[in-house]
Amino acid sequence: MYRDGELATLASFSNIMKLLKKDPQFNQYCTQHRIPKGTVQVVDNRKNAYLLENGYLSYTYTGKVGAGYFFITWPGSFAVLPISENQVPMIGEMRALTDVIWWKIDMNYLRKMLFMEDPRNHIMLSFALQTRYYLYLIVKKYHLSSVERVYFSLLLCTESGIQVKNNQAELPLFLNYGLLAEFSETSQSYTTRVLADLREKGVLQSSKKPWVITDVAYLRKLVSMDDEFHPFM
Repeated sequence: MYRDGELATLASFSNIMKLLKKDPQFNQYCTQHRIPKGTVQVVDNRKNAYLLENGYLSYTYTGKVGAGYFFITWPGSFAVLPISENQVPMIGEMRALTDVIWWKIDMNYLRKMLFMEDPRNHIMLSFALQTRYYLYLIVKKYHLSSVERVYFSLLLCTESGIQVKNNQAELPLFLNYGLLAEFSETSQSYTTRVLADLREKGVLQSSKKPWVITDVAYLRKLVSMDDEFHPFM
Protein backbone atom coordinates (compact mmCIF):
# COMPACT_ATOMS: atom_id res chain seq x y z
CA MET A 1 0.00 0.00 0.00
CA TYR A 2 1.28 3.46 -0.88
CA ARG A 3 1.20 6.44 1.44
CA ASP A 4 -0.90 9.50 0.58
CA GLY A 5 0.77 11.44 -2.23
CA GLU A 6 3.52 8.87 -2.76
CA LEU A 7 2.34 7.66 -6.16
CA ALA A 8 1.67 11.20 -7.33
CA THR A 9 5.27 12.09 -6.47
CA LEU A 10 6.68 9.05 -8.26
CA ALA A 11 4.56 9.91 -11.32
CA SER A 12 5.27 13.64 -11.26
CA PHE A 13 5.69 15.62 -14.49
CA SER A 14 9.44 16.01 -13.96
CA ASN A 15 9.91 12.27 -13.37
CA ILE A 16 7.85 11.37 -16.45
CA MET A 17 9.85 13.72 -18.67
CA LYS A 18 13.14 12.46 -17.23
CA LEU A 19 12.08 8.90 -18.04
CA LEU A 20 11.02 9.72 -21.62
CA LYS A 21 14.20 11.63 -22.40
CA LYS A 22 16.41 8.63 -21.65
CA ASP A 23 15.80 7.43 -25.19
CA PRO A 24 17.62 9.25 -28.05
CA GLN A 25 14.42 9.11 -30.14
CA PHE A 26 12.56 11.30 -27.64
CA ASN A 27 12.22 14.28 -30.00
CA GLN A 28 10.80 12.06 -32.73
CA TYR A 29 7.94 10.70 -30.65
CA CYS A 30 7.29 13.43 -28.08
CA THR A 31 6.35 16.89 -29.27
CA GLN A 32 5.50 20.00 -27.29
CA HIS A 33 2.53 22.11 -28.39
CA ARG A 34 1.16 25.53 -27.42
CA ILE A 35 -2.64 25.42 -27.43
CA PRO A 36 -4.67 28.66 -27.35
CA LYS A 37 -7.50 29.06 -24.86
CA GLY A 38 -10.77 27.72 -26.27
CA THR A 39 -9.19 25.08 -28.52
CA VAL A 40 -11.22 21.88 -28.66
CA GLN A 41 -9.79 18.50 -29.60
CA VAL A 42 -11.75 15.29 -29.91
CA VAL A 43 -10.00 12.19 -28.58
CA ASP A 44 -11.30 9.07 -30.32
CA ASN A 45 -8.25 6.85 -30.73
CA ARG A 46 -5.43 5.44 -28.66
CA LYS A 47 -2.48 6.52 -30.79
CA ASN A 48 -1.31 9.32 -28.50
CA ALA A 49 -1.18 10.30 -24.86
CA TYR A 50 -1.40 13.95 -23.77
CA LEU A 51 0.63 15.21 -20.82
CA LEU A 52 -0.26 18.67 -19.58
CA GLU A 53 2.70 20.93 -18.72
CA ASN A 54 0.96 24.28 -18.15
CA GLY A 55 -2.63 25.50 -18.06
CA TYR A 56 -5.95 23.76 -17.48
CA LEU A 57 -8.11 21.49 -19.65
CA SER A 58 -11.63 20.25 -19.28
CA TYR A 59 -12.12 16.68 -20.42
CA THR A 60 -15.72 15.81 -21.32
CA TYR A 61 -16.97 12.35 -22.23
CA THR A 62 -19.05 12.74 -25.38
CA GLY A 63 -20.17 9.20 -26.17
CA LYS A 64 -23.82 8.12 -25.97
CA VAL A 65 -23.37 6.87 -22.40
CA GLY A 66 -21.04 9.51 -21.04
CA ALA A 67 -22.37 12.78 -22.43
CA GLY A 68 -22.01 15.62 -19.96
CA TYR A 69 -19.50 13.94 -17.68
CA PHE A 70 -16.45 16.12 -17.20
CA PHE A 71 -13.35 16.65 -15.11
CA ILE A 72 -10.58 19.24 -15.06
CA THR A 73 -6.98 18.27 -15.74
CA TRP A 74 -4.38 20.33 -13.94
CA PRO A 75 -0.70 20.94 -14.82
CA GLY A 76 1.58 17.92 -14.58
CA SER A 77 -1.18 15.39 -15.23
CA PHE A 78 -2.05 13.16 -18.15
CA ALA A 79 -5.26 14.29 -19.84
CA VAL A 80 -5.32 11.13 -21.93
CA LEU A 81 -3.42 7.93 -21.16
CA PRO A 82 -4.94 4.70 -22.53
CA ILE A 83 -4.11 1.91 -20.11
CA SER A 84 -4.97 -0.99 -22.41
CA GLU A 85 -5.91 -1.58 -26.04
CA ASN A 86 -9.37 -2.80 -25.02
CA GLN A 87 -10.16 0.14 -22.80
CA VAL A 88 -13.80 1.28 -22.80
CA PRO A 89 -14.11 3.15 -26.13
CA MET A 90 -15.71 6.32 -24.79
CA ILE A 91 -15.06 9.35 -26.98
CA GLY A 92 -13.77 12.41 -25.18
CA GLU A 93 -13.34 16.09 -25.88
CA MET A 94 -10.51 18.20 -24.49
CA ARG A 95 -11.01 21.95 -24.24
CA ALA A 96 -8.31 24.42 -23.25
CA LEU A 97 -9.75 26.50 -20.39
CA THR A 98 -6.61 28.64 -20.46
CA ASP A 99 -3.62 28.89 -22.78
CA VAL A 100 -2.06 25.45 -22.56
CA ILE A 101 1.24 23.71 -23.16
CA TRP A 102 1.00 19.95 -23.56
CA TRP A 103 3.17 17.09 -24.74
CA LYS A 104 1.76 14.80 -27.41
CA ILE A 105 3.37 11.41 -26.89
CA ASP A 106 3.24 8.45 -29.27
CA MET A 107 1.68 5.55 -27.37
CA ASN A 108 3.99 2.87 -28.76
CA TYR A 109 6.99 4.93 -27.67
CA LEU A 110 5.47 5.57 -24.24
CA ARG A 111 4.67 1.88 -23.84
CA LYS A 112 8.25 0.93 -24.65
CA MET A 113 9.71 3.45 -22.22
CA LEU A 114 7.36 2.52 -19.38
CA PHE A 115 8.19 -1.16 -19.74
CA MET A 116 11.91 -0.37 -19.59
CA GLU A 117 12.05 2.49 -17.07
CA ASP A 118 8.96 2.04 -14.88
CA PRO A 119 8.68 -1.73 -14.28
CA ARG A 120 6.57 -1.22 -11.13
CA ASN A 121 4.01 0.75 -13.14
CA HIS A 122 4.00 3.78 -10.86
CA ILE A 123 2.89 6.09 -13.68
CA MET A 124 0.06 3.89 -14.94
CA LEU A 125 -1.07 3.11 -11.39
CA SER A 126 -1.08 6.80 -10.53
CA PHE A 127 -3.21 7.59 -13.57
CA ALA A 128 -5.56 4.68 -12.82
CA LEU A 129 -6.13 5.96 -9.27
CA GLN A 130 -6.67 9.46 -10.57
CA THR A 131 -9.23 8.12 -13.06
CA ARG A 132 -10.91 6.14 -10.28
CA TYR A 133 -11.34 9.38 -8.38
CA TYR A 134 -12.84 11.08 -11.44
CA LEU A 135 -15.28 8.20 -11.96
CA TYR A 136 -16.35 8.42 -8.33
CA LEU A 137 -17.12 12.11 -8.83
CA ILE A 138 -19.10 11.35 -12.00
CA VAL A 139 -21.23 8.78 -10.15
CA LYS A 140 -21.74 11.21 -7.29
CA LYS A 141 -22.84 13.96 -9.67
CA TYR A 142 -25.30 11.64 -11.42
CA HIS A 143 -27.34 11.29 -8.21
CA LEU A 144 -27.54 15.00 -7.40
CA SER A 145 -30.36 17.44 -8.03
CA SER A 146 -29.83 20.41 -10.36
CA VAL A 147 -29.06 22.84 -7.53
CA GLU A 148 -26.71 20.32 -5.92
CA ARG A 149 -24.87 19.92 -9.22
CA VAL A 150 -24.07 23.65 -9.17
CA TYR A 151 -22.70 23.36 -5.63
CA PHE A 152 -20.80 20.23 -6.60
CA SER A 153 -19.24 21.85 -9.68
CA LEU A 154 -18.07 24.78 -7.56
CA LEU A 155 -16.40 22.31 -5.22
CA LEU A 156 -14.64 20.58 -8.10
CA CYS A 157 -13.35 23.92 -9.35
CA THR A 158 -11.71 24.62 -5.97
CA GLU A 159 -9.24 21.85 -6.89
CA SER A 160 -7.90 24.11 -9.64
CA GLY A 161 -7.96 27.20 -7.46
CA ILE A 162 -5.96 28.39 -4.46
CA GLN A 163 -6.65 27.80 -0.78
CA VAL A 164 -6.19 31.32 0.61
CA LYS A 165 -6.86 30.37 4.22
CA ASN A 166 -8.51 27.64 6.25
CA ASN A 167 -11.93 26.83 4.74
CA GLN A 168 -11.61 29.49 2.02
CA ALA A 169 -10.60 29.05 -1.61
CA GLU A 170 -10.08 31.25 -4.64
CA LEU A 171 -11.71 29.76 -7.72
CA PRO A 172 -9.69 29.62 -10.96
CA LEU A 173 -9.76 32.69 -13.19
CA PHE A 174 -11.15 30.72 -16.12
CA LEU A 175 -14.44 30.06 -14.30
CA ASN A 176 -17.51 32.00 -15.43
CA TYR A 177 -21.30 31.57 -15.35
CA GLY A 178 -21.49 29.85 -18.72
CA LEU A 179 -18.77 27.33 -17.94
CA LEU A 180 -20.19 26.55 -14.51
CA ALA A 181 -23.63 26.02 -16.06
CA GLU A 182 -22.11 23.63 -18.58
CA PHE A 183 -20.29 21.71 -15.85
CA SER A 184 -23.51 21.58 -13.81
CA GLU A 185 -25.70 20.55 -16.76
CA THR A 186 -28.09 23.42 -16.01
CA SER A 187 -29.04 26.60 -17.82
CA GLN A 188 -26.96 29.73 -17.30
CA SER A 189 -29.96 31.62 -15.89
CA TYR A 190 -30.58 28.85 -13.35
CA THR A 191 -26.91 28.74 -12.35
CA THR A 192 -26.91 32.52 -11.92
CA ARG A 193 -29.86 32.28 -9.51
CA VAL A 194 -28.12 29.60 -7.45
CA LEU A 195 -24.96 31.70 -7.21
CA ALA A 196 -27.00 34.75 -6.21
CA ASP A 197 -28.36 32.76 -3.25
CA LEU A 198 -24.82 31.77 -2.23
CA ARG A 199 -23.75 35.42 -2.41
CA GLU A 200 -26.66 36.48 -0.20
CA LYS A 201 -25.60 33.88 2.36
CA GLY A 202 -22.01 35.15 2.24
CA VAL A 203 -20.66 31.85 0.95
CA LEU A 204 -19.55 33.22 -2.44
CA GLN A 205 -17.81 36.47 -3.38
CA SER A 206 -18.08 36.95 -7.16
CA SER A 207 -18.19 40.72 -7.79
CA LYS A 208 -14.67 40.46 -9.28
CA LYS A 209 -12.15 37.82 -10.28
CA PRO A 210 -11.06 35.61 -8.74
CA TRP A 211 -14.30 34.38 -7.20
CA VAL A 212 -13.89 33.28 -3.58
CA ILE A 213 -15.67 30.53 -1.67
CA THR A 214 -15.68 31.80 1.92
CA ASP A 215 -17.01 28.59 3.47
CA VAL A 216 -15.91 25.44 1.65
CA ALA A 217 -17.21 23.23 4.48
CA TYR A 218 -20.71 24.65 3.98
CA LEU A 219 -20.65 23.67 0.30
CA ARG A 220 -19.51 20.18 1.20
CA LYS A 221 -22.46 19.77 3.57
CA LEU A 222 -24.87 20.86 0.85
CA VAL A 223 -23.84 17.87 -1.29
CA SER A 224 -23.14 15.47 1.61
CA MET A 225 -19.39 15.41 1.07
CA ASP A 226 -18.20 16.45 4.51
CA ASP A 227 -15.40 13.92 4.85
CA GLU A 228 -15.13 12.11 1.52
CA PHE A 229 -13.97 14.86 -0.84
CA HIS A 230 -10.26 14.10 -1.05
CA PRO A 231 -8.67 14.87 -4.45
CA PHE A 232 -6.00 12.52 -5.71
CA MET A 233 -2.90 14.71 -5.91
